[in-house]
Amino acid sequence: MIIRSALAAAVLAFALGIPAAIAAPSCTTWMDQGDGTSWRSCVNDDGTTHCYKISNQPGSTQYEVACK
Repeated sequence: MIIRSALAAAVLAFALGIPAAIAAPSCTTWMDQGDGTSWRSCVNDDGTTHCYKISNQPGSTQYEVACK
């Protein structure tokens, strides 16, 4: 019975257009480090912070690094 109630509530929320409580992290802009790389930090809804580094070369992929 509890599962049916939760499912009914989820269907109702979807039907009413109530958005999910999950949001994209809030991130700083990329900051150039002068050595050919840039970094930025992001804060999630739960307050956790993650830092990322990327090469300034076109097509590079960011990767997570320790926040200092």
